[in-house]
Amino acid sequence: MILAFVPQDMFNEHSKRYEEVVSSGFVEIIKINKEKNLKRTFSWFITKKLLQGKRLFFHVLRENPTSVISWRRLPIVGSRIRYVLEYEGDMPSEYLYQNAYIEGLRPPETPPPELCRPYQNMLDVQTVHANKADGLILMSQEQIDLWETRLGRSIKACWLPTLADTSRIFFSQDKRFVIRERLGVSGRLVAVYAGNVICKWQRLEAMCEFIARFKESLPSIWFLALVRFDDLDMAWEAIARHGLDERSTVLHVGPDEMADYLSAADLALFLRHDHLMNRVVTSGKLGEYLATGLPVITTGANAEVLNQFIRETGAGVFILDSLAVDPQFIEQFKALAAHSGDPEWRGWLAGKMAERFGGANDPMNAYPAFVRDICATDTI
Repeated sequence: MILAFVPQDMFNEHSKRYEEVVSSGFVEIIKINKEKNLKRTFSWFITKKLLQGKRLFFHVLRENPTSVISWRRLPIVGSRIRYVLEYEGDMPSEYLYQNAYIEGLRPPETPPPELCRPYQNMLDVQTVHANKADGLILMSQEQIDLWETRLGRSIKACWLPTLADTSRIFFSQDKRFVIRERLGVSGRLVAVYAGNVICKWQRLEAMCEFIARFKESLPSIWFLALVRFDDLDMAWEAIARHGLDERSTVLHVGPDEMADYLSAADLALFLRHDHLMNRVVTSGKLGEYLATGLPVITTGANAEVLNQFIRETGAGVFILDSLAVDPQFIEQFKALAAHSGDPEWRGWLAGKMAERFGGANDPMNAYPAFVRDICATDTI
């Protein structure tokens, strides 16, 4: 059995998806009304299932697995518990980036003296948890390699990248026309960024500065920022600092509309620093750009699997994370933009993304076999 503890509000929001998962008979969902009730509900559930002679498998995401580890120490019943850890990114390097980065400078790869202790403590705790886990679920081969280096051994791992759901994220020429008309950008070259702007690694200031450089050489350029509702003011303030007020649109759009607005754009910006926290992950948003047939300007600071796809399909231009612009880059930029207005090319790129990472090639297909392998032992 796979057990999931889900906040009541989240369950209500995605009830159809949760009910579909539960209908398989292999998953049980426990709804939690309040965070403070989690530990008590968790202990009650495990006690009941173990007394019934059940075997339990836990997929631990964004939670401390200490309680599961404690239950596994119990004689007899503890041997019927298995757990895997999922790491959506690398928390130690994210902590380092967030706390040591200074605007305009490259973020450090190793912690400065004042961050050494908390950084090492975080890494030590995760290492203990990973060593005790029956397997790890990681976002890239680079992240698998990283954890094998940290643990000093090979690991049982499942590659589960964050990528776009190509069944609902795809290019629409009809939506492109409607939204460009609505925004008043029909004759513009629209460069889009989608995501939050409060996290330093999104590089909002650098993004605005980058767009501002094109005001003279590409007077038709328009910046479309699709951000969280809470980030609207922050985005507008940065845009104003770089003199882009009259050539920008800042919006918050829901997930159901995101693909339509990405279809309306001409180029996407993915300008993260070449840093460990970026190199070991796949960005869901970069996946959505490509799934809507949207060519990208990218530093390539993400898992190599997406860089390979971009190179093979000619779907992007790579730029140093200094974001230096020269005449050659301007020409590459213009050539890439020419593709974006071609609905056949956009549809082709979106189809290639769906072919590479969807259907039979969806990495999620490996998950059931991974779980079966974890559970297929004599002691569980």
